[in-house]
Amino acid sequence: MSISYTVSRGSAWLVALALGTTGFVVVAVNVLIYWARDLYAFNHPERVASKPATVSQTLADQIIGPFFATWMLICAPILLVGVVSFISAGLIEFRKSGLGTAADMRRIRILTVTVCVLQAMASVGMIMLSHFRFPDHHELHMVGSYLFFFSQAFVIVFGEVLSRSYEKQPDGATFLRGAGARIRRWYVWIPIGLGVGYLTLFILKGYDLGAIYPTVYYTYTLTEPLLISSFLGYLLTYHFDMVMALGGYFRSRSMAPSI
Repeated sequence: MSISYTVSRGSAWLVALALGTTGFVVVAVNVLIYWARDLYAFNHPERVASKPATVSQTLADQIIGPFFATWMLICAPILLVGVVSFISAGLIEFRKSGLGTAADMRRIRILTVTVCVLQAMASVGMIMLSHFRFPDHHELHMVGSYLFFFSQAFVIVFGEVLSRSYEKQPDGATFLRGAGARIRRWYVWIPIGLGVGYLTLFILKGYDLGAIYPTVYYTYTLTEPLLISSFLGYLLTYHFDMVMALGGYFRSRSMAPSI
């Protein structure tokens, strides 16, 4: 096993916390967004038949909205704790290794803080968009929606820059490198591509496109949950690093001589 996947005891606790919290949110949010779409279609078949609903529009349903908001109030801070935990563990291990240059350390520290701030903003957006719902709180809902989508998108962008910064470091510098980083290198283009497509469709739906408008709008409503799922999928790529790090930690503990 490569030393890249060996972490200290304190970092192992942070990694275990991150693994559990991010895993919980990935499952919960994916279930919630597709449940909301399906239940709304079941409750309002006539509306969906004439115009498919976005996730935001499904929250106007009095059964879906409050339940969704409660779960976002749970998931948003848990997600923030998870993200902060695993990138903090990466920074701690990198600093302890002493293998990076002062410039590397400065750049990685700045990127780590940036990702944490952006994730905090995205978590606030999750709470806002779910608690301020159509039709009574249109403006505040849109503020929350913009805050979530743009912040979470930049979490992915800066998270990938951070991942590639770690990937350049020598073996043993941190556990956030190696196979996990190589997986992220290709996967990151999925949320980036979906994000660009979603923004393009969001703009286009505001124009009179004639006969192709229904197709554009349907594609827009379909892209929205796929984009959210792709954000969560990027988090899952870090699970490879975290599982390997914990495996290395427990193996090193089991091989340690008893005193």
